[in-house]
Amino acid sequence: MDNKSTKPLQDGNLRADDTLSVNRGNNRIEGKVRIIRFILLSSILYFITDAIGRWFLPDSDSVPGIFSAIIWALCFITGAIQFYLWRKIGQAWLKWAVAILYIAVFAVLIGWGGFYRYGGSVLIGYKFSVTIMPVWGFLIESTFTSFLRWYGNLIKRIFHLESINSIVFMLFMLIPVAIVVLLFIGGYRLSGSFSQKGADIQQYIDEGEINHNTDHREPVRQYDRLFNDLNETQLEAARRNGITGPLTKEQAENDRRLVRIETNRYYRIDKLTHSIPYLVPQAAKLLEDMGKAFQDSLFNRGYNRGHRFTVTSVLRTEETVRQLRKTNVNSTENSCHCYGTTFDISYFTYTTPDVGKVASVDKMRQILYQVAYDMQRQARCYVKYEKKQTCLHITVR
Repeated sequence: MDNKSTKPLQDGNLRADDTLSVNRGNNRIEGKVRIIRFILLSSILYFITDAIGRWFLPDSDSVPGIFSAIIWALCFITGAIQFYLWRKIGQAWLKWAVAILYIAVFAVLIGWGGFYRYGGSVLIGYKFSVTIMPVWGFLIESTFTSFLRWYGNLIKRIFHLESINSIVFMLFMLIPVAIVVLLFIGGYRLSGSFSQKGADIQQYIDEGEINHNTDHREPVRQYDRLFNDLNETQLEAARRNGITGPLTKEQAENDRRLVRIETNRYYRIDKLTHSIPYLVPQAAKLLEDMGKAFQDSLFNRGYNRGHRFTVTSVLRTEETVRQLRKTNVNSTENSCHCYGTTFDISYFTYTTPDVGKVASVDKMRQILYQVAYDMQRQARCYVKYEKKQTCLHITVR
């Protein structure tokens, strides 16, 4: 009697255990599927963001590795929030309110973390793509399942299919995947296709204006012949417009007729070994005007501002004249440099901006020649082309 009564109980326990095991197995499979879907969503977000970002990236630039790693992390964080939290919200209005709030908070947080300052304005288009990345995630998460269900039912109706195991059904379901893959490949092939727009945005941020002038032609002139103002002519102008020199270093530093010049946004002062950075105001104004004209001329040809020429020699004092005569027997105490009216500009040494379109040395040299030629024609200065010293010797008139 006891054996008969316990057998059904044992069978029932076995069935319950089997059901529990099946449920556990299903839960494990479901958990793995969710992980795969989460990784897939995050990866899709990265590839969309990267593809769009590269459309605005100039062909000469690349995305730094640390920048890509940051974007991967942001995509996985966003994907986790969207897949595991956002999709569980039941009410539609609350769901989209949370989505809008997350997009706003996301932009604020990455801005607070210094994301927008990294890499300068070269990556401005890429940063915009990252900013709108959560939008793609919410759209994909909210529409992807519905789209697949609608698309699958459409295929079954068109081909009168009764089972999703049909080869026809599987082939047609792969079409959207193939289209997405082709879009990603096409996105990478279009890398830099909007780079001019990105350059315009970058130029507007850096300069406050956009310039599309692409005329890079320079007049061909024999500058060594044009810049041939004799030393006697320059010396006469130096005596007329400058101080009575040479002075000692201490006298020059305390002379109110002289102004100190320093490296600034228009030009760079080289490490001076045989002169000190002082000029009469008229010569200092000429130097600054040449720096401005140099930058404006490059900007009008499509280059960013920030290019600067280098000043290699300025005012010579009694001490520097003595030092120079030890190494150069041809140097004279009656040099134009002793009057505070003369400076040398190297035609080989320049500094360039960290961002934007950078001019070549040949281009900058041609622009420097053109600026000096214009100033010479305006009777503002005398210019001598110094071949051995690789500089332009300029005296204010």
